[in-house]
Amino acid sequence: MKNVTEVELQLEKELLARAKENPAVVAEIYDRYADRLYGFLLKRSGHKETAEDLVSRVFIKFMEALPNIEWQGVSLGAYLYRSASNALIDHWRSASVRMDRELDENFDAPITENDPSWHAELVLEKDKLLSAMKTLAPRDQQVLDLRFFGGLEPDEIAAMLGISPNHASVLCYRAIGRLRKHYAIPTV
Repeated sequence: MKNVTEVELQLEKELLARAKENPAVVAEIYDRYADRLYGFLLKRSGHKETAEDLVSRVFIKFMEALPNIEWQGVSLGAYLYRSASNALIDHWRSASVRMDRELDENFDAPITENDPSWHAELVLEKDKLLSAMKTLAPRDQQVLDLRFFGGLEPDEIAAMLGISPNHASVLCYRAIGRLRKHYAIPTV
């Protein structure tokens, strides 16, 4: 996503305020973001009708949430792209999987959530990840927490930390690299 200037942010803040007063202004927001959201969702879903449906869902949810949306100092695009990502995740979770052929009789079924070994594996991986994160510098921990546990985009992290979005992206990239070194399975 491109860096958003202060002037653009101010215009979007005003646009959000106008949309709260007059829901017809949502059409301006739709015109500004619908094509880009469609392209994003089409690339991720690979299906035109799914992408169209998800864009509609994003804007319906936006209109429903509009009275409660408070300006957070980031572009409306950040909010809409996060909503689009969530809509796509919800779509994949609810989509049924169709089997076109019979399963091999020797096929070992994958571990399911109901299997105790699945929970044990999750606990072990979680502990390993948290231990690896504790070895990182506090700044790396903060950036990774914001990015992955907080679900923030680099421009939102940048706004919180008072740095440029590019710098926030670099910090995330480098922190992930350091985490990968600490998390990697040691070779024997």
